[in-house]
Amino acid sequence: MDENDRLAAENRELSHGRERLAAENRELKRTVAGLEKRIGVLELENGLRGGGADSKRAQARVNRLMREIDRCIALMNR
Repeated sequence: MDENDRLAAENRELSHGRERLAAENRELKRTVAGLEKRIGVLELENGLRGGGADSKRAQARVNRLMREIDRCIALMNR
């Protein structure tokens, strides 16, 4: 009985720890997504300001965004 009680307590403790880590993982994923979005904006901004490879990447991103906008408009017109 004592062993069962000890294992049940350990199980509760581990479950609580798992839930805490899952919540922390979700928060970190949100942070990473936000930072990736920010990086994209900064790369676009730098590409539009300067020349060279950054400019080509910025133009490619603008083209992707324009195609996405066109797709959205097409879906709204259906």
